[in-house]
Amino acid sequence: MSELNDIWHDGKGKLPEEKLMAYLEGRLSPEEQHEVELWLADEGMESDAVDGLKNMQAGEARETTDRINHQLRRQLRPKKRKRRQMKDNPWAVQAVVVILLLVILAYIIIRLAMKK
Repeated sequence: MSELNDIWHDGKGKLPEEKLMAYLEGRLSPEEQHEVELWLADEGMESDAVDGLKNMQAGEARETTDRINHQLRRQLRPKKRKRRQMKDNPWAVQAVVVILLLVILAYIIIRLAMKK
């Protein structure tokens, strides 16, 4: 579950959400700030998102990121599909019976035609 809180991860490293929030709130050391800024310089969309978050107050930025994370998790969660039973749909049963009868009838007609 902790990997969900990492907004970026590849072979080079990752930027945890807490580190990003600390950067936005100005709680990082100059070295850590530089590390985050280097990462942001390499990223396009994430850099734009951080620029938008910088314009918000710290509490509002955290609330916004929490809300977005919650919405993303809800959308990405696998949805349970309700399977309808054949017995719930009498037309489907009748259609299957008619198709089977047509197939059997076609088979019989073809066999009789081949005997002649």
